[in-house]
Formats: sequence, structure tokens, C-alpha cells
Amino acid sequence: MNWFYAIAGQQAGPVTDAQLDELLRSGKIHPDTVVWREGMADWQRLDLARPAAPPPKNSDAQPGVTCVECGKNFPSSEVILLNRSWVCAACKPLFLQRLREGAAPTGAAENLWRTKNQIVTRSEAPFPDRCVRCNAPANGYRLKRQLYWHPPAYYLFILLNLLIYAIVALCVRKKATVHIGLCEKHRSRRKTGIAVGWLGALGGVGMIVGGAVGESGLLAVLGIVLLLGGLIWVGLTGARVSPAKITKDNLWLKGASKAFLAELPEWPGP
Repeated sequence: MNWFYAIAGQQAGPVTDAQLDELLRSGKIHPDTVVWREGMADWQRLDLARPAAPPPKNSDAQPGVTCVECGKNFPSSEVILLNRSWVCAACKPLFLQRLREGAAPTGAAENLWRTKNQIVTRSEAPFPDRCVRCNAPANGYRLKRQLYWHPPAYYLFILLNLLIYAIVALCVRKKATVHIGLCEKHRSRRKTGIAVGWLGALGGVGMIVGGAVGESGLLAVLGIVLLLGGLIWVGLTGARVSPAKITKDNLWLKGASKAFLAELPEWPGP
């Protein structure tokens, strides 16, 4: 889609959507700059002319759409797509002002940092409207994940007894909630990975039953391995990010792309 824009009464263009976004980020144009493209009856302000696709619907996402500024959820009828980010009516003036000044949205910078190849954040902190896996626009989608972590030393209890380990892990584990952004491509990959994992797990159950009926120990063992492997694959694929550490105040997450991390400020430390 080619756009034309006007600065100081002079027409410029055509430019693509990506080039228009770059002009906006660089400050050469602003949300109130008038633009036109084929099919429009007249010139309009940029923030009104950009097409706003319907917010994505997915059972894994939070109800409604998350505002990139305040981090709250709203019905799709109460948000607008500005500069590839969903913004509620109350936050719209502040968001447009931040764009004019070249600043990042509040939700994109507050309580979110990087350290080496990890994200440092706080439980329930709003994530920016970008995919953690590739940094592409998430278009309002948020995946809610409950994450659990305990110090690695507690895994030694597995050597004593699996039940003892399970009880101890439940007692000492720490919990955090995150709402991460995912683009359409990585949402699709996640669904496919989960489906493959469950199919493998069901296949493992079938092999266990077949081994028991046919009195084949080898088949039953292979079924157990396939069952456990499928369940582990579902867990790894479904999470998209995993906790490296959780404390009372912060959590460290693995799995974010370098492009996503590059746009976060450096972790200042405790």
C-alpha cells in the first residue's frame, strides 16, 4: 500500500507502510500529519487514516485487548490502532504526545529491562506490543502464562524419591504471572507445537496400552518415553518464555529474541 503525505504544504511520496512507520519514528512526520492513499476520498490525519485491523481473538489471550500505555484490558470497540499499537481512549492523548516526542509508551519501558540474553521484569508488568520471539508487532495479543521456579539444588530430591521432590517443590516454588506479546506467526507455531506434543503423548498412551495387552515390556517403555516427551514438548512450546529465576520482587526470563531485548533498557541491578 503506497501513501502520500504533506509537510509544510508540500506533497511527498509514495512510501510503503514500513517507510511511513520509519518516518513516524524518526519524527519527520507526526500522528497529525495529513496523508492520502488510493481509495481515500480526501486527505486525513495519519492517526485517523491508518487501517485498524480487528484485534486478534484467541482463547489463550486475556479477555479483550491490552492497551500498550496503561496495560489494562478493554473491549475491541474501546481501543484504536496507533503506530501498530492498541491504545485505549483515555491513553490516546498521552500516547500521541509520546510519539511526537519520540518517547516509548509507558508500558513498554516501565518494569522491563534486559541483562545479557534475559528479560528482567516484575510479575504482572505490562509488556510492549511486540512479539518476544521476533520483535514483530503483536497487534494487541497477550499470552497469559503462570510461571513457577525453585532453586536448581532442589532437583537433587529426585534422586531420593520423586514424590518427596514433588512435595518439596510445591512448598518452595515461587510463582509469577506474565502477559507476553506474540505475533501471528509465532502464535501459529505455538498452536502447532502444542498439537504435535499432545499427539505424541496420546500415541505414548496407546503404546503403553498395547504393550500391556501384548505383554511387551519394550513397547510399554517406549510408550512411557513418548508420553513424557510429548508432555514436556507441550510445556516447552506452550510457554514461549521460561523463568531463569524468580524472587520476591523480580523475575528473569529466557527465550526472548535479541531484537526484542535490544529495545529494552539495561537492568540497573538491585
